[in-house]
Amino acid sequence: MKTNTAVLHLKNKDPQSVYNLGGRVSTSMVAAKATFTNPDPTMEAFGAEVTKLDGAIKAKDGSKIKAQAVIDQTDVVYIMLKSLLIYVNKVAAGDIAIILLSGFDCNNDPIQRDVPGKAVIKRLEDGSVPCSVKIFMDALTDADRYKVETTITPDDPESWKTELDFGSLKKLEIRDLTAAQKIYIRVSGGNTHGWGVPSEPMAFIPR
Repeated sequence: MKTNTAVLHLKNKDPQSVYNLGGRVSTSMVAAKATFTNPDPTMEAFGAEVTKLDGAIKAKDGSKIKAQAVIDQTDVVYIMLKSLLIYVNKVAAGDIAIILLSGFDCNNDPIQRDVPGKAVIKRLEDGSVPCSVKIFMDALTDADRYKVETTITPDDPESWKTELDFGSLKKLEIRDLTAAQKIYIRVSGGNTHGWGVPSEPMAFIPR
């Protein structure tokens, strides 16, 4: 009988590919924390290193020092992914549904799934009614739906609340917000394979 296992479908340690997979695994495992109760490394530690890799990639300017920083941070995230892979396989015990819930690919899936990349919010504007907000962003490759989340405490990963999870790019508007209360908004692109990495939070004050 063939056993299902989680695998790293990375042909090499390309920084952007490692970041994309790291972001996907981080987002997926945090969302499924009831299943992945005691990950090693912790999601807080892993998420912090994925964020550092994102920063290192964005900071590249052609200098050897910054280029080396990207390589070094890619190695850190890659090693942590390998540790999480072992953990997920222990928890899943061959269950393909649990494997895919983690954000990793399964050995039965010959090609890495095309989950949308990281979203980027271009701007926020007052919506069509009072206490609403309209979100503008460019389309994401492979995304056929968009999820909008809000919080008043962006540093608390547990505080994010989903306001819209099957939104159209042309209708990314949320309503019934509290007037004059500063909120933070983030958006993720998704498809049948899952949700991509959320955008950086952007602040907005409804009126």
